[in-house]
Formats: sequence, C-alpha cells, structure tokens
Amino acid sequence: MVVHSTIHRCACAVLLLGAIAGRSHGCRASGDGKGGGAGPGAGTATGKGAVPSAPDFPISLPIGAVVPDPVTLLPGRPDVFVGRVTALARALQCPNCAGTGAKVTRHRDRAPARVVPTMRETRADCVDCHGTGFSVNPSRVSPVLDSLVLLLGGVDPDAPSTTKLLDKARTVLERLGTSGDLVEKVTATTRNCVTSDRIPCRGTACSVTGEVGAPIPIGGGVRLIPVKVSAHSMVFLRAPIINAVPSGGAVLAGGVIAGPIEKIEWQWGQTMILDGGYLVPLIPPEHKGPGIDADKDGVIDGPSPPVNVPRGK
Repeated sequence: MVVHSTIHRCACAVLLLGAIAGRSHGCRASGDGKGGGAGPGAGTATGKGAVPSAPDFPISLPIGAVVPDPVTLLPGRPDVFVGRVTALARALQCPNCAGTGAKVTRHRDRAPARVVPTMRETRADCVDCHGTGFSVNPSRVSPVLDSLVLLLGGVDPDAPSTTKLLDKARTVLERLGTSGDLVEKVTATTRNCVTSDRIPCRGTACSVTGEVGAPIPIGGGVRLIPVKVSAHSMVFLRAPIINAVPSGGAVLAGGVIAGPIEKIEWQWGQTMILDGGYLVPLIPPEHKGPGIDADKDGVIDGPSPPVNVPRGK
C-alpha cells in the first residue's frame, strides 16, 4: 500500500509540472504573436489594423508603364528666340507704368520771390498693377509664353550662343514666377485640363504650377521630374532645358506635351510627359504695402537716390 501511494503521488507531481510548463510555453507564444515587447512583429506597418501611408511622390513607374516617344521640334533661329524672350519680358510689364510699379508726376511750383519756378517729382503706386509692375491681363502673356515654350524645344544645345540665350530666358521666366496672381491666371487653363484628365494634343505648349519632387530614373540615363499639380494630378518633365530649382518646393513648369503614360494605374490618375521646357521656382511677390510718406505731404515718397553716384549717370 505504501509503494502504491508513493507511485500515485509521483505521477500526480509529474502531471502537474507538465501542465505548468505547457501553460507557460503557451503564454510566451501568445506574447510573440501579439507583437508586444521585442517580438519579431513588433512595430511593423504590416501589423493588424495598420494603415500604410501614401507617398507624396512616386519613386518609380509601375511595371509595364509605356512612356510616349519624345517630341521632335524643328530648330529655331537664335534671333527668333531672342525676339520671343524680349516679347515675353515686355508682355509681363504693366502697360501703365512700363513695369516700374510707380507713376512719377512732375510738378512746377511758382514762388513770388523766385523768377524761375522750381520743379519737383512725386511718386505713387501704379493704380493698374498696385505697385507690382506686372501686367494684370493674362491674354497678353499666355500666347507669348506658349510660343517661347515651343522654341525652347528646338534650341540647339551645341550652338555657341545657346548659353546666353538660355540665361536670358531663365531670367524672364523666373520673373514670371514671382508675378503672383498673373502666373495663376496664365496657367489656369492647362491646370484645369490636367486635373480633369483631359490630355491636350501632342506637340502643344503646356505650363502649370505645382510642387516638384525627386527625379525618377527610367533607364538609358533618362530621368523624369515629377510636378504634382494637385493631390491626384501630376505631370513629368523629361530633360527640361531650363532647370533653375532644386528638388522640392513650389515651381512654375512648362514644356511640349509628348502624351500620357499608358498602361498605368495609380493614385495620381492619368499623367503626361512634357519634353524640353523649363522649371523655375514659384515665389509669391512681397506685399508692397501703402508706402511711406515721411514728409507728410500726402504723396508716397520715392526711392532714395543711390549713394556715391553722380547725378545724370
């Protein structure tokens, strides 16, 4: 009887220890599966209930995407190109103040003690452009800008005068990028087409405003520069001839439409490629304010004359 009792107690002890060990192992396995602590699934975006964040810009094209062929434009003469740059610069100027942003009025003051009257000048902000110096009529700017974009695509990169020509064009385009409401009105038509997935005809000029992202390599040493026009609309510049901005920030972009990227489905909708063209920063103009009237004569003071510069030079 004593032997049987001892054997019974030993068997019960073994079963109890086995149950405790099994329950402990189950708790550890359950802890690893929940991703708490330092388990292999802790902190991963693929955990249960995690929502992956959508990227701001694509880092590559989807597999099978078909990029349209480059647009071939006839080369233009340098004198024609210079004429278009000059015409765009003049079109940007307010016709009322010739781009100065101010109207200067000369007054003749007669004094009883003086035989010869004194002349003085007063300066005030232009009433048409409110002191900005820019044209407020986009119909003067849009046709000239479109013709310049088409000429950019035909610039000979190996010509000796190309560098100076592009420098002049870059200066004018950067000025357009600081024109505020004017640039929004000039690019409104194309922007509406892009956001509504209406792709304009191949070979036509396109200018939009948006945010630029990092270039995307597509093989053969070619890169596409993405410009996000809206949350679900984007264009890509292929080898812009004028690129005056770093990666990131608001830009004014334009080029010749090559066509949409085909066989592609993604969050940015139907996207199109622009060849040649330009990419310059979009900088809002500073508010000039009401001006300063230091002498309290009721007229806005003009700018101070330059220091150490003889009059008339």
